[in-house]
Amino acid sequence: MTSIQMDNAQFLPHVCQLVQEGHKVTIGAKGNSMRPFIESDRDAVVLSRLSQPAVGDVVLAELEPGHYVLHRIDAIKGDLIRLRGDGNPYQTEQCNACDLRATVVVIVRKGRKYATSSRTWKVYSWLWTRLLPMRRYLLALYRLLWRGELPARLMHRQ
Repeated sequence: MTSIQMDNAQFLPHVCQLVQEGHKVTIGAKGNSMRPFIESDRDAVVLSRLSQPAVGDVVLAELEPGHYVLHRIDAIKGDLIRLRGDGNPYQTEQCNACDLRATVVVIVRKGRKYATSSRTWKVYSWLWTRLLPMRRYLLALYRLLWRGELPARLMHRQ
């Protein structure tokens, strides 16, 4: 199988169009904002049309023309949606409900498929969102122990 790389601003509008037409679309994950549950260059997500957004949903949103993020809905106040990546303990983004382009219905992680409607995914999501004050430390442990990513300042000590 051949794979090609495209800029998100070119690729994702086509993905969004397919989703709006009722298709499910699988895309590879890029970036670390959804760590530890979705890993860049390893995992993939299956996107589908979003009917009713809810807190906890992982969605594809277009924050400004050509700038897309795949993050979890953190809060909803009327038409205003607050998004936060699982790997971002502090940073949030805001958009309007009309800026949501798709929802993640399946995560393909290490070759296994996890439906976001499954009990396993819901338990993981519920726990992770409740651990917000500790996420910074948990993410550091994850990077250090499971990903083998030592901070540069520790690698150059003598």
